Amino acid sequence: MAIEKTTAFVIRKVNFKDSDYVVTLFGRESGKFAGIAKGARKLESKFGGAFDLLNLVEVVFYQGSGLEFISEAELVENWEGMRKSGEAIDTGLRCARTVNKLLEDGQRERKVYDLTENTLDALDSNAAGSGIIELGFYLKLFRRLGYQPQLERCSSCGRSVEDDGSIGFSPEYGGVVCSDCSTEKSFPVSAGLRKVLVRLGGTPQSELNRLKISENQLKEGFSLLDRFGQFHFGQQLISRAGSGVDI
Repeated sequence: MAIEKTTAFVIRKVNFKDSDYVVTLFGRESGKFAGIAKGARKLESKFGGAFDLLNLVEVVFYQGSGLEFISEAELVENWEGMRKSGEAIDTGLRCARTVNKLLEDGQRERKVYDLTENTLDALDSNAAGSGIIELGFYLKLFRRLGYQPQLERCSSCGRSVEDDGSIGFSPEYGGVVCSDCSTEKSFPVSAGLRKVLVRLGGTPQSELNRLKISENQLKEGFSLLDRFGQFHFGQQLISRAGSGVDI
């Protein structure tokens, strides 16, 4: 029976039996996997609060019958600054939920792991910028999974849309479309938002607070990426309605 150790994010947990958790973890080296933490819900549990959502933990585990069994867990980081803001923690939870939805068990995505860590660091130091940090997360997440929206040239004919006064966006074509290539399935996108998204894609998460974005552009950006994600991944991934998150 091989015993392994890894450092991973807690991206989901559910109650199991009387006192256990089934915990979904996402590690840079181990990828996404689920394990049983026996007795973790007991007040005197040896795990303490290690399995709070979004914690970064070091775990020792071994293969069970279907699921891993987690024998040890030690907290590495819990981003206390982020947890002082309801908006920031909700943003982190939505990002974790999306990672959990898009990755298969056993899937290793080191760039997604790094993006997740960078996003939590950004939320920890700049909770007031949660909106733009979250928008940047989804844009970069799609890119790291091979679905980067084309934002600088028409995704149908390839010509520049820099000076096009009537830009559309087509999830089917994979990005912006010029006025000549726009179809009934495409929808309008403002030139201002397009430029913001281009800058978002090239700016580290920690520096997104330097970018200027209006509330309308923020809402338009989430709507655009939601429709893009639904088309390419076959499920709704982005939902910012309300303050609570069912993860």
